[in-house]
Amino acid sequence: MTTVRRGYVDGRFGQIHYRIAAPATASRRPLLLFHMSPYSSAIYERFAAEIGRDRAAIAVDTPGFGASDPPPSPPEIADYAAAMGDVMDALDLKDVDLMGYHTGAKIALEVALQRPSQVHRIVMVSATVFTPEELAEHQRMYGPEEVSDDGSHFVKWWKAAQRWRMDGVTNEDLAERFAQRMQRPAISWWGHRAAFNYLVADALPRVKQPILVLNPDDDLVAFTPRAKPYLQHRDSRIHDLPGWSHGFLDLKTAEAAAIVRQFLDT
Repeated sequence: MTTVRRGYVDGRFGQIHYRIAAPATASRRPLLLFHMSPYSSAIYERFAAEIGRDRAAIAVDTPGFGASDPPPSPPEIADYAAAMGDVMDALDLKDVDLMGYHTGAKIALEVALQRPSQVHRIVMVSATVFTPEELAEHQRMYGPEEVSDDGSHFVKWWKAAQRWRMDGVTNEDLAERFAQRMQRPAISWWGHRAAFNYLVADALPRVKQPILVLNPDDDLVAFTPRAKPYLQHRDSRIHDLPGWSHGFLDLKTAEAAAIVRQFLDT
């Protein structure tokens, strides 16, 4: 595995923090990695070190998450994607592949739409297609966070994280990532807000690049197969990951990197 280092670039909302793993001589296109909400690029720490053996792997903290400065008001996916474009420009990335996890998957789609000539292949962890009723329910569930006097909100968030963790993820593993989830509770719901305002069924048909959709057994497993009719490129497909859930990037690092690498290098 390669060493993961950290850096900052300036973006439209302030400083943007990223993690990067890269070999001395890269033989493949750089891979930009976008995290789920409300976590950070820390979820890609081990994965970036593994897939970064033959390419630059750059995991970015979405504005307002991790160590990146927040926007002044609730952004949309298009705003997050434009900020990722700032990262591409600052790091002089002319041609890239993209990978996004949940909210990050939608950001990846929008980056491809905003910068089609620079994006070659896309990996999405989940591609949600909701009915109007399901969308309304998710918007209700993931609204503004309530911070309680007695700290019971931490227990609520912890139990939600425990519910969907992959078998083999220990409490210690969960706690290591959970710290990222607790940051900026007043705005931590902005990522979900933007994600639920962005319709995958509208975006997918407009994306011409090949897309690999990974479908683990997590909270979005039932909604992702519906994306299949919207995949346009002949090399696009959905790859089910039975038994895998949140934490698979840490527990199944080599296996996940092999799946992604095979698709990106085809």
